[in-house]
Amino acid sequence: MQIEVIQAGSFTTIQDGGRVGYAHLGVPVSGFMDERSAHLANCLVGNQLGDALLELTWTGLEFVCHADCSMALAGAEFECFLNAKPVYIDTVIQLKVGDHFKMGRLLTGVRGYMAFAGSFDLPPIAGSLSTLVVAGLGGHLGRQIETGDLLKLRKPSLTVIKHLPFWKKLKPQSTHVIRAIPGPEFNDFKSAAVRQAFGQSYQLSHDCNRQGFRLLAETIESPKKIQMVSSGLVPGSLQVTPDGQTILAMRDAQTTGGYPRILIVNQNQLHQIAQIRPGENIYFFVTHNQ
Repeated sequence: MQIEVIQAGSFTTIQDGGRVGYAHLGVPVSGFMDERSAHLANCLVGNQLGDALLELTWTGLEFVCHADCSMALAGAEFECFLNAKPVYIDTVIQLKVGDHFKMGRLLTGVRGYMAFAGSFDLPPIAGSLSTLVVAGLGGHLGRQIETGDLLKLRKPSLTVIKHLPFWKKLKPQSTHVIRAIPGPEFNDFKSAAVRQAFGQSYQLSHDCNRQGFRLLAETIESPKKIQMVSSGLVPGSLQVTPDGQTILAMRDAQTTGGYPRILIVNQNQLHQIAQIRPGENIYFFVTHNQ
């Protein structure tokens, strides 16, 4: 009843719906970076939407299956091979004992989601299986998946074959318009800085991970006289550092921060940010409600 990992990929972790209710203890929510894609993968194999699955970043997974089990992929699209033969990933894949599955070249997006019918058999920590690598917490031994790992499935089963609707497939694009609301320190910024923040384009730097994305853009003038104290930080908070750089907090970000927050990304669009590649243009569009 196990999945034997032959090649783990660059950064593969077990994630679920997240560890809610522990921010006051300094424990971030974690969970799916692209919630919509994760829910879709789980739905295809008959799991609960928040069940644990594999989140694959930039490179895919290679494994041997030691149980008959259905598997589905959503989010970023990869070339995939079942027993060395190309396989389409827009449908549930039925795996048999001894089957060899390999993911190849990344075609679209950044993060893929691999769900197995019955999910994983792991002990929850604070009600969640999500991996928080920086704290060695949750998931498989509190770390990213490594070559040679054996991942135990809870209730492996073969489910009805379902197809991924074409309109739900991730579509590549070079420009992203992201809705946001004013951040807690929005009114402390000069009007010129605000106009700049919502008028210019941003790109992801290569300094981006599950904790946060450092963005590339013209520097924004940070408030000079503000007396910041460490306060609550939620995923999607865009912080401006004293030298005018911008950092976007993501799922594994610390729960408090000391930089002024000029905007907060609409929580319904965090999934879109999780699939943006470095060099693609991001524009923030301010609204006054979520």
